[in-house]
Amino acid sequence: MILKKTAKAVDIAVFITSRSAIDPVTTQEIASGLGLSASYTESILKDLREAGLIRAHRGPGGGYQICGNPADISLWDVVKHFEEVHCFEKIYPDDTHPMKSLELNIQRHLQESLAAQTLEEVAVPFMPRDTRVTSMLGQFRLKPLPPPVMPRAPNSVFQLSMML
Repeated sequence: MILKKTAKAVDIAVFITSRSAIDPVTTQEIASGLGLSASYTESILKDLREAGLIRAHRGPGGGYQICGNPADISLWDVVKHFEEVHCFEKIYPDDTHPMKSLELNIQRHLQESLAAQTLEEVAVPFMPRDTRVTSMLGQFRLKPLPPPVMPRAPNSVFQLSMML
């Protein structure tokens, strides 16, 4: 089972890959872009930085960028720093236990699947927010809304006699 923190770490790495080709990405941009708190985002960024997957640039115009070529970094490279790889010999010392082979196969399949995909393959090229909104609205031919109708009515019972 993949931890929530691991899934968010992959999301952050993909987000940085998508955005850092333009400029380094700030913690606030990542947090607001993924709907996370800034403190939770910062804790994951710290782990990614310690793993050597991202680098931080300080000062004005600073932020985070991916270390190296995103085409060379697999999703497994991100996941393995957050997940514990289980040693099933300790859990199931008996080789005939049916769960040992099942769990080994699941772990192997997950690792192979994640190792087969790179950050570059899953990253979506960044589009500025204004362009994205314009292009989405351009698909629909919306008519302008009519002006709102404001009823002419008194605000209180005392103004009722003036309206009649």
